[in-house]
Amino acid sequence: MNPHTKEMRRNFWMLLIAFFLLIIIGTSNVFSSTFVEDMAEGGSAYGHLIRQGVYLSLGLVPALFVYKKDYHMWKKWSVRLFVFTVILLVAVLAAGIVVNGARRWLGAGGFTFQPSEIAKLVVILFTADKLAPLWDKKGHIEFFLPLSAFFPSQTGKEPRWKRIRFVPHPLLLPPLLLGILVFRQPDAGTALVILFLPLVMFWVSGASILKAKVPLLATLAVGIVYLLSAPYRMNRIISWYDPWSYEKTLGYQTVQGLIAIGSGGIMGQGLGEGISKFSYLPEAHTDFAFAVLAQEWGMRGSIFMLVLFSMIIYFGCNCAWNTRDTFGKLLTVGITMYFGGQGMINLAMVSGILPVVGVPLPFISYGGTSLLLNMIAAALLLNIAHRNYREAVIDARLREQPALHSMKEETRSRFPLR
Repeated sequence: MNPHTKEMRRNFWMLLIAFFLLIIIGTSNVFSSTFVEDMAEGGSAYGHLIRQGVYLSLGLVPALFVYKKDYHMWKKWSVRLFVFTVILLVAVLAAGIVVNGARRWLGAGGFTFQPSEIAKLVVILFTADKLAPLWDKKGHIEFFLPLSAFFPSQTGKEPRWKRIRFVPHPLLLPPLLLGILVFRQPDAGTALVILFLPLVMFWVSGASILKAKVPLLATLAVGIVYLLSAPYRMNRIISWYDPWSYEKTLGYQTVQGLIAIGSGGIMGQGLGEGISKFSYLPEAHTDFAFAVLAQEWGMRGSIFMLVLFSMIIYFGCNCAWNTRDTFGKLLTVGITMYFGGQGMINLAMVSGILPVVGVPLPFISYGGTSLLLNMIAAALLLNIAHRNYREAVIDARLREQPALHSMKEETRSRFPLR
């Protein structure tokens, strides 16, 4: 087996091991962070754990389907899935379930699901499908286009104002639509993830950040002003900047998260022994699940989980580098950043490096829709890695086969003339 084939096999197995261990760690952490709350409400201590197991079982069916099928089939489904996701997001705004002041869920038959989680994966599929042909043609891919691209000059000489790049690339408009719909729920954290993933895929395709620095900075400034326009979002910035001055009000969640992380020490307090889940840390099993894990598993457990997410980023990028077709390459980059980006944002949020934005930690945070989509995304990434490995094995075998000779040459070699 040549080194390239070994590398492709290693990518697949390392990704599979990382996803498997994250599921095991996440399941145990869900039980540890919820059994106190379940018992306090008079139910079974295994309530959340049972539901997590149900979601895992339900997620295996679509995950196995995605893993078995050729990932190229999703190219013809990308537009339909995008339209379906837009319909779901509009339905959420019209008749969604309100929880803690946010309208993010749709319910049916006692079950609820969050369409914004679907939007994260759909935006990757849609962008990869539409961006791949442009990359194959080696066209001019940029984040922002000049007005001359839409209104060419009849004289052949473009005026200076038409050269300014401030019109977003048309392929950025569909992700922007999804981001706006999610932002209106409101869910700023998920909306930023939906907008971040296509930008990374554009950058991989050759888009230059330097050429778009002025419109990007202007867009960022407008986004920051809009984020600070709402009082509750402004309070998050204030509590992030100085949480200890508001430890009993605005910064309570951040402070309790930092206390949980710090109290874990190197070895941790032990699985199920952390005290922060005893009504001290809000959202201990969802957005701040990492704080419970750090308290009970300590620094060694936190570093181990960081290694697992780093493995997904490294071997996912390595798989993208070795993927032959452009669609698969962009799809691999998007899914890798889907896990790595959300993971790093959540860890930075819980650690106080970033404001609290409500981005879950993949496989670790509790959530049925999130777990289902994580399993599907992992299966799709493993599908690409496995098919790349199979193609590398077939190519290696073809190169090792001896050249075929004609029947005349074969006869002469077997019966030489004397």
